Amino acid sequence: MKKALRIIVFATFLLLSFLPLKAQKDIVMSQYMHNRYALNTAFSGNREVLSLYGGYRKKWAGIDGAPGSMLFSMHSPLKKENIALGLEVFNQQYGVNKQTGFIGSYTYRLKMSGNQKLALSINGGGSFYSANWTEVSTLDPIGGEGVIDTEFASNESNFAPVVGFGSAWYSQKFFVGVSVPNFFYYNPYVDGGSNEFALDKANYLATGGYLFTLSKKWHLQPSFMARYNPEFDSSIDVNATVIYNNMLWVGGAYRTTGDFVAMLAYQVTPQLRFSYSLDYATGDISSYNDGTHEIAIQFDFGYKVNTPNPKFF
Repeated sequence: MKKALRIIVFATFLLLSFLPLKAQKDIVMSQYMHNRYALNTAFSGNREVLSLYGGYRKKWAGIDGAPGSMLFSMHSPLKKENIALGLEVFNQQYGVNKQTGFIGSYTYRLKMSGNQKLALSINGGGSFYSANWTEVSTLDPIGGEGVIDTEFASNESNFAPVVGFGSAWYSQKFFVGVSVPNFFYYNPYVDGGSNEFALDKANYLATGGYLFTLSKKWHLQPSFMARYNPEFDSSIDVNATVIYNNMLWVGGAYRTTGDFVAMLAYQVTPQLRFSYSLDYATGDISSYNDGTHEIAIQFDFGYKVNTPNPKFF
């Protein structure tokens, strides 16, 4: 218990030390505890086998044009175990806007005492943005009925680079990490779009969690994810998951934006896991949608990994 307290204190200090800094990532997923690589590429190879993850998220279901996101990632240590590589492909659509991107990563891992690892990573890639303005239906077109509004007479497409950095410290029982997924900021709301290296418009992310053994069949895993952005919205997710017999996961989370999250996962085999989460917003928009739904599947190659808790870390 004292060791757990030290980990929590360290994670809190790590988070607070990064709050004055500035930085951003577009894709938001509630099930970050199942795929920390999507938030921080320094977790590449943390499952010690080739790990595949695919997820789909539909925000504000029931609202026409509401955001939808898809994410696929794969990462693995190499034969030289202190090096791990990863790849992420994602897509999201909101209204007439679309974003498709890819990110590759290189992670160097240092073995520490107690089977702990300290990892540093760099990642790079790009995002393709498009806006199909011709799909917009205007109520009162300029010039009268039947005349095309010139503001929506053409479509736009742009490319923006993605360059980021991550660091993580983890073992069989805990994990903490901080990352800057992208140092560049893309603004789609200016003519032709704009790309800039902007530390004051990007996201700084911090994650942490600990696995408590309650009994032979019961475990408890609290975790958090903090997203800080000096110019745009910031938030903190606090999560707790109860795990039964290394097979059934039931959890809940609260996000400081006013969202509550319920999560359920089932470990079909030591390699395969399905998960589902439902976000419920408590703001004014909650009366106009059916919540945010997210489903995911994870598959690890190899029946054995070098940790007594392969389902968790």
